[in-house]
Amino acid sequence: MTPLLYVVVGSMALFLSTRTFLDAREDPARRAFLGFGWALAVCYFAFALSLLPGLRFFRVLYMGAACFVPATALLTFDQVFDPQESRTPTRSILAATTVVGPLLTVAHTVLAVDGGTTAPQILAGALGFVVLGVALARLWEAHQHTSLDVERVRLKYLIGVTVGAVGFTLLEQLTRVLTSPGTVDGLRLGARVAALQGPLPPFSVIFAGVALYLLHHILVLSRLLDLHELSSRIFALLLSAGMLVLIDGLTFLWVDTFSTYPLHTTFQIFLASLMFLAAYEPMRPYIAWASGRLLNQRGQRLQATLANLVVTLPSVIRKEALAEMFLSNLHASGRVSMCSVYLWDPRIAAFSCVSFRGGTKRPLKAVAAGPFTEGLVEGAPWYARATVARKARTEERAAEVLALLDAMRADLAMPFVKGNVVLGWLNLRDEEWSDGYSADEILKLEEVAALGSVVLGNISDFQQIQEQSRLAALGQMAAGLAHEIRNPLAGVKGAAQFLQAEALSGDSKDMLQVIIDETNRLDLVVRQFLDYARPFELDRQQEHVNAVVTHVLTLLRASGVPSDVEVVEELAGDLPAMSLDSTRLSQVLLNLMQNALQAMPEGGRLTVGTRRVPTRQGPDVVEIVVRDTGTGISAENMEKLFIPFFTTKVSGTGLGLPICQRIVDAHGGDLDVQSVEDLGASFIVRLPFAEAEPPPVTEEVAV
Repeated sequence: MTPLLYVVVGSMALFLSTRTFLDAREDPARRAFLGFGWALAVCYFAFALSLLPGLRFFRVLYMGAACFVPATALLTFDQVFDPQESRTPTRSILAATTVVGPLLTVAHTVLAVDGGTTAPQILAGALGFVVLGVALARLWEAHQHTSLDVERVRLKYLIGVTVGAVGFTLLEQLTRVLTSPGTVDGLRLGARVAALQGPLPPFSVIFAGVALYLLHHILVLSRLLDLHELSSRIFALLLSAGMLVLIDGLTFLWVDTFSTYPLHTTFQIFLASLMFLAAYEPMRPYIAWASGRLLNQRGQRLQATLANLVVTLPSVIRKEALAEMFLSNLHASGRVSMCSVYLWDPRIAAFSCVSFRGGTKRPLKAVAAGPFTEGLVEGAPWYARATVARKARTEERAAEVLALLDAMRADLAMPFVKGNVVLGWLNLRDEEWSDGYSADEILKLEEVAALGSVVLGNISDFQQIQEQSRLAALGQMAAGLAHEIRNPLAGVKGAAQFLQAEALSGDSKDMLQVIIDETNRLDLVVRQFLDYARPFELDRQQEHVNAVVTHVLTLLRASGVPSDVEVVEELAGDLPAMSLDSTRLSQVLLNLMQNALQAMPEGGRLTVGTRRVPTRQGPDVVEIVVRDTGTGISAENMEKLFIPFFTTKVSGTGLGLPICQRIVDAHGGDLDVQSVEDLGASFIVRLPFAEAEPPPVTEEVAV
C-alpha cells in the first residue's frame, strides 16, 4: 500500500503540473510549477520502485531527484507570489543544486555499503531542508506583505500544509537514519517496504499532495480553496472512502479463505468494489449535498439561489428586469453583501450602472469600455480582486482594472459576453469576514452569467421584432389614412380653389385661403407619415460623405442662412467612398441643419463636421456631426424627440426626426443626440464604414 501511495501522489504531480503548463506555456510561474511537479513525481516514483526487491538503483535516482525538489519549490513560490523579476538568491540556489546535487548523488553511490547512510546523503538532506526553510520564509513573507484579508487567510492554509509536508519529511528521514535496518535483501515484501519506509507512515506524501493541489488552484483558478469548501470536499471524500472500506472489509471478513485461495478472495473484493462504484454514482450528489449542508451552509444557499436563477432567467424579456432578478436573488441569499449590474449604454458610449443592492455607498455610475473590458474580450472568464491585485504589482492595465473594481465596490466581476462583444457584467462584493468566493461558486456564477448573456442577446432580438411589428402596424394604418384622408383632402382643396375664382368679399377670400393652406399642411403631414411608416429601399451607390455634406450645405445657403449665423465646416480628409443612398442622407442632413438654424433665433454658430471613429467591435464608423449654439433641448423633451408627432414647433409635424432616424437605421447606423440646455445641441449620424471595393483590373491581351 505504501508504494501505491507514492505512485498516486507522483502521478498527480506529473498530471497537474503538465496540464497547468500546457494551458499557458509562456507563463513563468507555470513553467516553474512544471519543474517542481516533475521533480516531485520522479522523486516519488523512484522511491516507490526502490521499495521493491532488485531495484536498488532507484534509490540513487530518488536521491538525485530529491535534491531538486526544494530548489524548484522555492522558484515556484517566487514566481507565483512575487511575479516580479526573480531574485538572485533563488537563481543561485537553483544553479548550485544543478551542480552539487549530482555530485553528492555520485559520492553517495560510491560510498554506500549495504544500503547504509553516508555523509553525502546527510549533507544533501541538510542542504535540501535549508532550501525548504527559505521557501517557507518566502511564503510567510508573501503572507505578511499582502493587503488582502482573503489572500492572507488562504496563504495560511498553504503555509500550514507545506509546513506539514516539510516537517513530516524531516521526521521520516531522521527515523530512517536512526533505525536503518542495514540489508533488507532477505525480507519478505511487506517487511521490506516497512523497513525502508521507516517507523513513521508516509504522512509527508499526503501533505505534499494537498500542497500541490492548492498550488494548482492558485495557478489555474487564481485562488486557493475556501476553508469551508475544502472541509466539505474532504468530508465527502472521507465519507465515500469509508463506505468503500466498510464494504470491502465486510467482504474480506465474509470470505475468510485469503491465505488458502488469495485469487478468489481478491476477485470477491474486486466485485464488491465494482458494485459499490456502480451504486455510488447516483448517491454522489446526495453525499455532496449532505457534506455541504453540514460544513458549507453559506455556499449551499448561494448554490440554491443560482439554481433558481437558471430556471427563471429565460422568462425575462427586459434588460431592467434581468438586472433586478440578478440583484434581488443574489442579495437575498445572504451570501452577497453588495451587487451591481453594468450594461452597455449607447447613448453615453459607456457601461452604466443599471441598479445595485446592498452597501451604503453607491458604486461608480459609468465605466468606459477600455481598459476594463480588454481583458474580458481577450478571454479572461472573470475578474477576481485578489488575482487582479497580484497582477497589478507589475501590469499597468491590471492596476487600472483594480482601481475600477474598487470604485465599483466589487470583489468579483462576471461578464456578459456575446461572441467577442462585452454586453456588461455582474459585480459581487463578498462579506468582510469571508475567505472569498469558492471555486465551485465562481464556476457556477460563470454558468449563470453565460445564461444571462444569452438572455440579453434574446432581449435585443425581441426588441427588434417588436420594432418590426410596430412598423408593420404603422404601415397598415398609413394605407388606411392614404385612402380615407388624402382623397377627401383633394376634394376640399379643389372646391376651395374653385370658389376663389368667384367674386367674393375680402373676408371670404381670406377664409378660402386658410382652407387651402391648412389642407396643404394636412396633406404634408399625411405624406410624411406615409414616408415614415411604409417600407422603403435604399438606392445605394459609392459616394463620398464629404461630398454629400458639401452639397447639403450648398442647398442650405441657397435657401437662406440668417446673417447672424456663422456656418463652420470641419470635414475630415481621410474618408474614402462609402455605400449609401445620397438622396436619403441629404434629406436627413438638411432636416438636421434646418432644425439647428431654427434653434438659434438670435444667431450663433452652426458647425457641420465629419470624422472616422474606431469602435469596440466590427468596422469603424463615420460620424457626421451637426452642432448648434442655440437654446438646447430640455431633459424632458430629450426622451420624446424620436416619438412620431411630438414637436415643440408651432407649425411642425413631429415626423422630421423619426423619419431621419428610420433612414439612418436603414443604413445600419444610428442617430444620437447630445444637448445641454441653453448651450446648444449636437446631432450625430453614425454610419458603419466599409471601404469601396477597388475596380476590377483588366489585362489587355495582344492578338
